[in-house]
Amino acid sequence: MNSCQTSEDHLRILTLSELFPTPVRPAAGNFVERQVANLRGECDQTVIVPIRVFPHLRIWRHGMNLFQLSAEFRNWKAELSQIPSRTEIGGVDVFYPKYTSPPKQGGYSLWGYSAYLFLRRQIKRLHAQRGFELVHAHYPSPCGVIAMLAKGWMRVPVVLSVHGADVRYAAEQHRLGAKVTRHVLRSVDSIIVHSSWTKRQVVEYGGDPTRIYMVPLGGDAPLEVGSGTPNNDGQEKRIRTLLSVGYLERRKGHWYVILALRRLLDMGYSLEYVIVGDGPEQKRLARLVQDLNLMHAVRFEGIKRHEEVWPYYTECDIFVLPSWDEAFGVVYVEALGLGRVAIGCIGQGGPEDLKRLGDCIELVKPRDVDSLVHALKLLLDNPDRRTRMGEIGQTLVRSKYTWKRNALGTAAIYRDLISRRAVDDEKGRMSQRISANVSVTHGEAGQLGPGAIGDG
Repeated sequence: MNSCQTSEDHLRILTLSELFPTPVRPAAGNFVERQVANLRGECDQTVIVPIRVFPHLRIWRHGMNLFQLSAEFRNWKAELSQIPSRTEIGGVDVFYPKYTSPPKQGGYSLWGYSAYLFLRRQIKRLHAQRGFELVHAHYPSPCGVIAMLAKGWMRVPVVLSVHGADVRYAAEQHRLGAKVTRHVLRSVDSIIVHSSWTKRQVVEYGGDPTRIYMVPLGGDAPLEVGSGTPNNDGQEKRIRTLLSVGYLERRKGHWYVILALRRLLDMGYSLEYVIVGDGPEQKRLARLVQDLNLMHAVRFEGIKRHEEVWPYYTECDIFVLPSWDEAFGVVYVEALGLGRVAIGCIGQGGPEDLKRLGDCIELVKPRDVDSLVHALKLLLDNPDRRTRMGEIGQTLVRSKYTWKRNALGTAAIYRDLISRRAVDDEKGRMSQRISANVSVTHGEAGQLGPGAIGDG
C-alpha cells in the first residue's frame, strides 16, 4: 500500500530521519529503513530525509590545489544530482528535501533550525493532505529540532529515537549545543533508545526517565537468507575469515584488527580479514595494510547494499568490530542471528547488553591489540566454544532482537501516545464547552439579576 492510501485502523506517521538509504549511500540508515518496512503492518508512513547541501570538509582540505578542489566539487555536485526529490521504497513515500546550514564544526546544534526553514512548507502541505497523528524523529539534531518546532502547529505527539553518541555530539560542542539537546529531550513526548548505555546518556542530558522506552533494534536476516552453518571443525576450511561491517572511521577499531591480524599470522594462524564498508579511514587503513605486508590477507569490499551484506556474514567465522562509543551495533546482532560468534568492546551499549543476556560475544578492551589478540586466539583455538556461543547468540536474536518485535514495541508506543493525545484533546474540548456554558449562564444572570433587584 502506498503511504498516500491510508487504512482506517493504520496509524498515520511522519518519520524524519537524516539517515536513510539514498542512491549515493544505499546502506545509510538501513536500520531506520528496516524499521519503517516492518511497521507497514501497523502504520501508513511518510518519510522525510533532509539532505544537507554544503560542501564536505574533505573538499576544502585540498586548499590551494585548485585542480583537485574543482574535481572534488564536481563529484559532490554529481552525487547531489543523483538524489531524487521523491521516491518510493517498499511502498512507502520517501521525500528528500534539501537544506543548507552552518558548518558541522561548531554549528551542528543549529542544523535543525536551518532545516526547519526549508522544510516547514513541505511538512505543512503533507500534514494537510495526510493528517499525521504522530511524528517520529531520529536523532536530536537536526530531525529532533525540526519535529519539536513543527509540534506546536501540528498538535501531534512526537517520538524521538536516540541511537547513541548522537545525544552527546552537539551537547559537547559548546553550551548552546547542550542547551538545544536538553530542550529537545524535554520537549518530545517519548524517547526510544536501543541499549541501557544510551538510556543513561539520555537521562544525563535531561531526558525524563519515565518517558524513555528501550526497544532494541532487530538483527534477524530475511527468510531467504540461509544461516550457512559455520564450519568449526577445521577439516574443510583451512583459512579462517574475520569480518567487519560498518563505516570506516577510527572509533570502529579496524586499525586494531589489522594489527592483531599481523600478530596472529606471525604465530602461524591461517586467516583473512574482510572489511565491508567505506569511509574517511579507508586510505589510512590501506596504508597500514601495505606497511604490514598484508595485501594478501585483507580485502576491502567497499560499501554494499544491505541485502548484499548477508553472504559476508554467512561466509565468515568470527565477526569482529572492536568499536568504542558504540551505543548498539546492529551488525553484532545480525552476525549473531546467523550463528556467528562476535567480538565487541567492554563498556559499550549493545555488546554489554548482549553479554548480560548470554555468552554469545567476547568483549575486549577498547584500542588494545593485546586484548584483541587474546580474544581471537581463544575463539580460534576452541571451535566447540565458537559453536556454543553461536547457538546462544542465534537463540537470543530470535527471541529478543527481531524486527517484528521492534515494530510491535514501537507501534505500541505510537498508539499509547495517540490515544492519550485524543483523551487530552477531548478533555480540552469539554473544558471549552463548560467554560462557554458557564459564561453564557453568568451573562444571563448578570442581565436578569439587577432588573429583579430594581423591580423590588
